[in-house]
Formats: sequence, C-alpha cells, structure tokens
Amino acid sequence: MQVTVTGRNIELTPALKTYLLDKLERSQKHFDHDLAITALLSVAKNPSVAHCQTAEVTVKLNGSMIRGEESSANMYASIDLVADKIERQLRKYKTRYYQKGNKVHRKEDNGPIDVGAQDDHDAIISKEIDAESFTPKIVRSKRFPLKPMKPDEACKHMDLLGHDFYMFINSETDQVNTVYHRRDKNYGLIEPEG
Repeated sequence: MQVTVTGRNIELTPALKTYLLDKLERSQKHFDHDLAITALLSVAKNPSVAHCQTAEVTVKLNGSMIRGEESSANMYASIDLVADKIERQLRKYKTRYYQKGNKVHRKEDNGPIDVGAQDDHDAIISKEIDAESFTPKIVRSKRFPLKPMKPDEACKHMDLLGHDFYMFINSETDQVNTVYHRRDKNYGLIEPEG
C-alpha cells in the first residue's frame, strides 16, 4: 500500500499517521496489488464550523478513483468514518466492477459467512453488499441546449433552477464546463483539461 499523507492547518504527528495507516490497511487486504492512496487531513480555522476536522481519502484503482470525505469535531473520529466509507466503496467496486482479463467477477454466493469476532465488521459490510440485488443503471436521459455564458452567470442559473449542478459553454474558453454546489456552501467549477 502506497499512502501519501498531507496536512492542512494541522501537525501530522507520528501517532496520527500510524492511526490513519492502520485504518486504511483494512482496505488493502481486499486486493492482491498495492493501492495508491492519497490522504489529506485538514482543520478549518473558522470557529463557527462545528465539524471542523476533515479527513479526505482518494484511492486510484485501475483507472478509476474512489474518494471519501468525512468531517467531525475530532480528527480520529473523522479518520474512522472515512476509512469505513472507503472500505465500503472498495468492497462495492471489487464486488461489482473488478475485472480480471475480460470477465467481470461478481460474488454470487449469498450463504452464511463464518468469521471470527475480529472480522464481525467485515461480515456486516459483506452482507450489506450481498443484499444489494440490483446494479444501478441509467433510468433517465435528458437533452438541452448549452448556452455560452460566464461561470458566475451559470451559478445564477443553477440557483434559479434549484439544481445541484449546471452545464454550460464557458464563453471565455468555448469549452463545456459544469458548476456545482460544494458542501461548504460555495460553488465549484469543473473544466476539461487541455
């Protein structure tokens, strides 16, 4: 497992790094190759933010990216939450989408799982994944004309429509862009590279 840990507004103590690595190690055991993991631990300096300690984890896996972010009042709790989320997402990825050769491997056996006390958490997550009886699919398609505008104008249109995101042609770059609402109540802009 290759883990890169960075901190923003926080001192990365050896104990904090060790705790994070131990929690992420659970995710590695599901794969026979090393996972490339990037972790960012940050603390918001704004005293009005209740859940000011955030742990973000990104895993690069066969051209896909799995990402999780959790915030709480305690960094260790944030690490616990994000590690659980990443482990669930990786299990789901491996169960549904992990490919070896040209075949998609799926776990078909829904029988009882015999595990020890230390693996109870793994058994619960495995049963949750096995209980999912459907694969998500596209159920609706929509076409609409993209209008040239500036990102600020696109944000106004998004708010007027009550949407979480809005696609448009950026009049400054002539490329398709998307604006979206961020969790911190600000806006984000997605632009293509190149």
